[in-house]
Amino acid sequence: MERIRRILAGWLIFTLMLLAPAAAQDISAAKIPGFGAKVTEQNVLKILNRYDKDGAYIVKKQMAAGDDILEWFTTGRMIDGISIAVHEETHAYSIRRLDETNYFVGNKTTIPVRHTAIYQTRKMAKSIPKRLRTFRYPTYVSKPIANMASNIQGAYGLMNEFMAYRMSMNNTVCLYPYYVDKDADWDQWKVYINLCENGRLAYAEFKYYILHYLYYAKNHYPKVYQGIVKNKPFCRVYRTIEKSYARLNEKYEKDLKKLKGIFLNKGYQMTVTDAGIELRIGRSIMGIGRFTADYKKLVKEMKKGKYQAVHKKLVG
Repeated sequence: MERIRRILAGWLIFTLMLLAPAAAQDISAAKIPGFGAKVTEQNVLKILNRYDKDGAYIVKKQMAAGDDILEWFTTGRMIDGISIAVHEETHAYSIRRLDETNYFVGNKTTIPVRHTAIYQTRKMAKSIPKRLRTFRYPTYVSKPIANMASNIQGAYGLMNEFMAYRMSMNNTVCLYPYYVDKDADWDQWKVYINLCENGRLAYAEFKYYILHYLYYAKNHYPKVYQGIVKNKPFCRVYRTIEKSYARLNEKYEKDLKKLKGIFLNKGYQMTVTDAGIELRIGRSIMGIGRFTADYKKLVKEMKKGKYQAVHKKLVG
């Protein structure tokens, strides 16, 4: 089965319980592999089974199909590869036929969607304003590699990416309590932050690409437009993924505020701005850049009437 590799960017606290249940929770958490644990299928599944049920579902399905999930762990560290594995195995899970995609939308739910007529995505590339040509524009829209699904399957391929990035974002957000349980330090938390920042931008990018694809189709390929917006399973997929992905972004923002408290308890000061996240440890300053400016540009663009009209057509 052909697998398309993607280039990814450098990239709750638990509620207090009664004493006895809390002790049981701690014992269980102690059995979960730590940051330095060897990357094995068993250890990956232990983490996914406890923290990310959707990721566990996909990875188990693909392991049963014969996939080597460890190929995505190139650094030898669990937290560097686990969201990539979930992302890529979601792609593999979705591919059954050239004219149909099995979209996994979470909670053991898969929606098969037969493709209607499309136009290649790169044909709309020049219609995207330069100010909105963000990080993933060349890879998925203007200069895709040969047989890239986001290009040759049009809106259906773009939705495939939207689905896979939602899964990788879900995985990272779900692992927030894992980082807490294992008392992560800055070197580990910055992996979490980078992955979430990357995933948040992907939400805005692929939602925009899908809406712009359909807006462009409405004006240049009306039959393509009608076929897609009347494809009820496709609309259901868009509605489900968009809503759940937006909630993940909200969850990340809330958890980022909690993280400030975690570092404050350690005696460190964490500052969060649109431009970046900065941590002060004594006289040392460490930081991570954010994609907030690009994210906000795309979100603002999608509030325009022409995109809202397409969005409403899809959500019903």
